Amino acid sequence: MKVLILNGSPKLEKSNTLNVTNAFVSGFPEGTEVKKIDIYSKDIKPCRGCFACWASKDGTCAIKDDMPEIIAAIKEADVIIESFPLYFYGMPSQLKAVTDRCLSLAEPYMGGRSDDGQTFNKMRDDSIFEKKFVIISSCGYVELEPVYPALLAQYDLICGGRDRYTAILCAMGEIFMTGRAKRQIRVYLDDVRKAGAEYCANGFKISAETIRKLQIPILSPEGFENLTSSHMNEGGWAAGRFEKQGE
Repeated sequence: MKVLILNGSPKLEKSNTLNVTNAFVSGFPEGTEVKKIDIYSKDIKPCRGCFACWASKDGTCAIKDDMPEIIAAIKEADVIIESFPLYFYGMPSQLKAVTDRCLSLAEPYMGGRSDDGQTFNKMRDDSIFEKKFVIISSCGYVELEPVYPALLAQYDLICGGRDRYTAILCAMGEIFMTGRAKRQIRVYLDDVRKAGAEYCANGFKISAETIRKLQIPILSPEGFENLTSSHMNEGGWAAGRFEKQGE
């Protein structure tokens, strides 16, 4: 099994979300081949909307940058994991650029309407729907429900429905960079690892009960406020190690 991790955090290896992603993948069977691409270390230019890819028989993009490497990795993978922080209720800009550039994987849209649960753009290769897709995202807020609907609605459209992907969402993402609450973090990441094992053993699905468990905040709102306030007062923000929205 080949797993592709698209790390959409500007902090690369220091990403808070990557702690969750690594724990999830650590639950996969021995021998799983894992490839990680740090999006922010690549030259990815924004889509120009020129539709040259649609005019091309094989979807070749007119822009010359590192996007072909990412497209090739997507085509080779069995499981694709997008790992990223929530920025302004959506995905970070560089990951959004990658998402836009994946238009080259789709056939030209000529006004057809979807009646089969897929996206409105049919894929050039239907095998793309055989791949398993996971999004793992953390945020700096104390609860998930108010801040993730817009992002999930976008993925519903991209993937053709909520049942076509798995979402693991983590509140209080800054906890990972403070160096504190180690016991709570250890327990949470162990639950994430077990979720990874369940995902592979259960036909690439995670039970609703497991998802609910993973969405329980690691700390109480009061505990999180005390922890982050203390971290800020000790220079966490000034040192560039802490951002309000998390990562």
